[in-house]
Amino acid sequence: MSHDPINRSAQSWKKSEKHGAGEWLAERFTSIALIPLTLWAAYAAFTIAGTGYDGALAFVAKPFNILAIAATMLITAWHMYMGVKVIIDDYIGKPGTRGFLLFLTFVLSAAVVVATGVALWLVYQGA
Repeated sequence: MSHDPINRSAQSWKKSEKHGAGEWLAERFTSIALIPLTLWAAYAAFTIAGTGYDGALAFVAKPFNILAIAATMLITAWHMYMGVKVIIDDYIGKPGTRGFLLFLTFVLSAAVVVATGVALWLVYQGA
């Protein structure tokens, strides 16, 4: 199959059309979910400002705040992965290079989620 968009077959266009709709919806849902989470993050930053390390730990130790941070990071990492995936799919023509870059993007996204989870777990255990 050619990667030239002008010479693509009708069959490959239909595959792309069916596959892209779910990704498009997922990107929109994560965008919508991030609106209130970003507003909460701004509130959290305003609340934590000037409280020092202990004040920040006390804020993060509250169950709602831990859940909000976890949700924000999980949805942000997913949204980031999907956005970078679209860019890679659109602009990287070589399948091997594309696959490698998608793998690296997934690893980076997973690392962000795991690091956030570990940090939150350590804060929760220490509180």
